[in-house]
Amino acid sequence: MKKELKKISKVISSSPLEINQNLKKYKDEIIVVKYGGSAMLDPKLSETFYKDIEIIVNAGIKPIIVHGGGPQINQSLESLKFKHKFYKGMRITDEKTLKVVQMVLTGFINKNITINLCKKNISALGIAGTDGKLIEAKKYVFYEKSKKVNLGFVGKPIKLNTKLLKNLLSFGIVPIIAPIGANKRGVKYNINADITAGFISHTIKARRLLMLTDVTGVVDSNNSLIGELKLKEIKKLIAKGVIYGGMIPKVNTCIEAVKKGVRASVIIDGRVKHALLKELFSSKGVGTLFRK
Repeated sequence: MKKELKKISKVISSSPLEINQNLKKYKDEIIVVKYGGSAMLDPKLSETFYKDIEIIVNAGIKPIIVHGGGPQINQSLESLKFKHKFYKGMRITDEKTLKVVQMVLTGFINKNITINLCKKNISALGIAGTDGKLIEAKKYVFYEKSKKVNLGFVGKPIKLNTKLLKNLLSFGIVPIIAPIGANKRGVKYNINADITAGFISHTIKARRLLMLTDVTGVVDSNNSLIGELKLKEIKKLIAKGVIYGGMIPKVNTCIEAVKKGVRASVIIDGRVKHALLKELFSSKGVGTLFRK
């Protein structure tokens, strides 16, 4: 513990006492991290992310990492000259697109994260939601003005193999999860990574859900970061337009997780170096925290 305290003290400004209190608070606890955006795409930021996970694991905390891959999927689709469309932030996924999504998420990104963590002497295991019946999903049904919109093979998680995940964690293994699920008939679905992370966090009763994004968090009308929000305050901020656009589904994911048992969820600025350590081991944090 002293060794990890020294490592954390070198990269964040919190006092040793504060860091030590948080180390004790999170020891043996499960945290779910949604990994994506600049934290994944920028080589320097991705390296600090891997270092953060190394310190977190060595401190006795049990992370589960759920990753996205939107920009990489777009690039692959464009290189193959496949047309791709979005509806309300959801990727319309036909059979061809689904194959590319699987290839990029499970064949490239998932294994790249796993390899980089293994280089830090972390026992990381890359899996998709289709492995070991990890995530059972159903077709995501979306309605616009009472009219059903067909998004193709886009899914919603409905069941988690918690026993599998807990077994992996008990052996000191860090699961790296690609957000692909399947129904009981074996039909595969592309699932939004934010939704997947939120679902896993409350189903497995994680202590924290940490959502790495490319924004500072929720900001007020003066563009100042709101450090903490209670659930009852959210609707007012959405109605006033303070929370809008692409931030709404992320906020809704955080709210859902907290409502269903996660102690707190946080939208974190993944562009900040060592964002995970700063959020977990300092009282100030680097994003917007949601709690009841």
